Amino acid sequence: MKRDPYFDNAKAILIILVVLGHTLARMVAENEWILTVYLFVFSFHMPAFILVSGYFSRKMKSKRDLWVLIKKILIPYIIFQVIYTLYYQKLFNEPLEFTILTPRWALWFLISLCCWNLFLLVFSSRKYGLIFSIIVSLIIGYIGEVNEWLSLSRTFFFFPFFLVGHFLERKHFDWVKKKSNAIIGWVVLGLIFSGIYFFGDITWREWLYGRLGYEELMEGSIAFGFIYKLFVYLLMGAATYCFLCIVPRKHLFFTEIGSITLVIYLFHMFILEYVYNSFIYDWIKESGQYYVLLVIPVTIIFLLSRKPILKVECLFVGIKMKT
Repeated sequence: MKRDPYFDNAKAILIILVVLGHTLARMVAENEWILTVYLFVFSFHMPAFILVSGYFSRKMKSKRDLWVLIKKILIPYIIFQVIYTLYYQKLFNEPLEFTILTPRWALWFLISLCCWNLFLLVFSSRKYGLIFSIIVSLIIGYIGEVNEWLSLSRTFFFFPFFLVGHFLERKHFDWVKKKSNAIIGWVVLGLIFSGIYFFGDITWREWLYGRLGYEELMEGSIAFGFIYKLFVYLLMGAATYCFLCIVPRKHLFFTEIGSITLVIYLFHMFILEYVYNSFIYDWIKESGQYYVLLVIPVTIIFLLSRKPILKVECLFVGIKMKT
C-alpha cells in the first residue's frame, strides 16, 4: 500500500514531540514555560499516536495474525526490557531487578499496544465498544491494584483512543484534512495552550500519564474521580482532533521520519538516559540556556535517522529499512 504523506507527517511530528516530552520531563519545575509546553505536548501527543496506531490496526482472525503481533511487538519488548535493565545497571549503577511484567520507562507503549490489539477481539462493537471502553477505564481508576504491572493502568486509560482510530475510515481523515478545519485546529490549540499557561499545574501531568488510580491522584474523597478523568478525556480528545486538523498533507523534508518511528522510539532512550546523567542539565539550570532543551530532541532524531545508524537499528529490531 502506497504511503500517505499525511500519516507519515503526523507520526514524524509526534515522535519528535515524544522525544521532546522526555527531554523536558526533568525540567518542568524549573520554568513555567517549560511546564506549559510539557503539559501541552502531553495533552495530545500520545493520544494522537495511539489513535493513528489504531487506524492501521486489524482485528486478529488467525494464528498468523497472532504470530505477527508477537514478532513485531512482544519480542522487541522483551529484548529491549533486558537491554534497558542491563544498560541502567552497568552504566548508571541503578539498582534494578529484571522483570518482564513491569515495563522500563517508555516501553509501556509496546506492551500496551499488544494488549490493545488483543482487546479488539472483545471491544469490536461500533455501537457500544467505545462507550464500554471508557466506562471500564473510569472504573479502573478506583482499583488501586491496577497500576504499572503490565502497564495495565495506561493500557485501559489510552485504549479508547486506539479504538476510535480502529473505527475510523479514510473518509473521516479526508474530512479532517480540509483547510477550514486547520484554522479551527490552530485556534483551539492556541486556546488550550493559553489555558494551560494560566491555569496549569505540575500535578496535571499524572492525570495525563494515565498510570495512577484516583486514590494516588486526589486528596480526600475519590468519589468523583471519574468526572476528573472524563474532563481529561475531553481535553485530550479536543487537542488530538485539532492536531490531526493541522498536520501537513504534502511530502515535506521530515516526512520520511514517519516510517521509522518505532526504531526512534526504542533507541532514543539510550541517548537521553546518557544526557540525563551528564553535566548538560545542571549546566542548563545554571546558565538559563533553556533553548538547548529544544536542540537535544532534534539532534537525537537527526542522529537516529541517519542511514548507516538506521540500518543497524532496523537490523537489531528485526524490520526492513523503509527509507
